Amino acid sequence: MNSLLNQNTDAFLLSQQIAQAVEPLAIKVAQLQKANNYLSRANKVKPRLRIVLQASGAADLMALWNLSGYRTGRIACMSYGMSDRTWHYGRALLEVARVCAGSDWLIDDAGEIETRLRVAVERCERNPEILIARLPPSRQLQPIHTFKTRRKR
Repeated sequence: MNSLLNQNTDAFLLSQQIAQAVEPLAIKVAQLQKANNYLSRANKVKPRLRIVLQASGAADLMALWNLSGYRTGRIACMSYGMSDRTWHYGRALLEVARVCAGSDWLIDDAGEIETRLRVAVERCERNPEILIARLPPSRQLQPIHTFKTRRKR
């Protein structure tokens, strides 16, 4: 009987030691989860900044196609696999960078195009409205309307 009592006491003491060791770890995990939630909310890409990032990739690709001798009109780019929306974003950034105007490319030097695009991306990251103003109305972000709730009478 004594050996059974000693085993139960040893098991209880061991479980108490484990619980004391786990408690600070549980507190640390909770703190890390809280910090992670804060950082994920803070680092979400805003919709207008997302447009600038998409436009940067599309403009680079369109410039590469133009320098390679491919056509860069909307229908041609769509046949290469670019979406209509991405084409509009890229074209708007190329216009902000003053690399092209309408369907005409103003610059044929790859280094100059790259430099102008980087400067334009930096400007648009600070103020995305510069890029969005060059988009057709159908491609601009629509404002989010908040609906008023009806009062109970």
